[in-house]
Amino acid sequence: MAVALGDFDIRSESFRRIRRQVLVSRTSGPPVIIMHEIFGVTKPVIEFCRSIAAAGYQVWVPVLFGSTEPKAGTLAKVERFARFVCVAHEFRIFSANKSGPWADWLRDLVAKVCEKSGSNRVGVIGLCLTGNFVLAMAQDRRVQAPVMGEPSLPFFRPRELHTSWAELDAVKARIADPGDGLIVRGYRYTTDTICSQAKFDRLSEELGCGFIGQSIPANEKLHSVFTDLRDANNNLRHDKVDEVITFLHERLRSHK
Repeated sequence: MAVALGDFDIRSESFRRIRRQVLVSRTSGPPVIIMHEIFGVTKPVIEFCRSIAAAGYQVWVPVLFGSTEPKAGTLAKVERFARFVCVAHEFRIFSANKSGPWADWLRDLVAKVCEKSGSNRVGVIGLCLTGNFVLAMAQDRRVQAPVMGEPSLPFFRPRELHTSWAELDAVKARIADPGDGLIVRGYRYTTDTICSQAKFDRLSEELGCGFIGQSIPANEKLHSVFTDLRDANNNLRHDKVDEVITFLHERLRSHK
């Protein structure tokens, strides 16, 4: 069953000769770019986007692969994973010190979002496959609220960050700049073996006080912090969505 998207507009954006669709919520407020997981634009991703939009933000969701027709169910996930496999080489999924061509495209999207919204501040949230792109995008000073949800690249290299040294140095410079004071937030489940504690340890080593990483306690193997929110009894596993919204308020609304 397809998920209704009546509260989103579908736009087409082209940068560096690559054209992709982008979902844009029909809400107003500071812009927040949310990048989907490995299974594409799924129902849980859209639900998470709606929770951010409802808090007073305009949400932009670039469709990096797949379509703008989120469907529920296992078969839909299989179809979306198959589509990802077709473009996996574009994500440089095993690269330790390169973010790949998508980082440039996403930085161009940051510029376009700021132009369209008339804002010089944007929040960026990455999930799983796209979690590491947040770090590469944060070299742009307009990215004021970066959130890494279970950053998973490069695969099978748990201490690497899928970010070039130049990008990492730019982020460090922003953190050290008293006039900027960039903060990067990261979230993972304690039982996650794809985004392991080793990656958060490396982020802490590199970014120091500029990285606030949280490992959320779990009694079962979990990975997706913001889309696997409820247990079998429909109870919330954590309150980190509210925490992210507070972070967005602080960085996008409170700062002059």
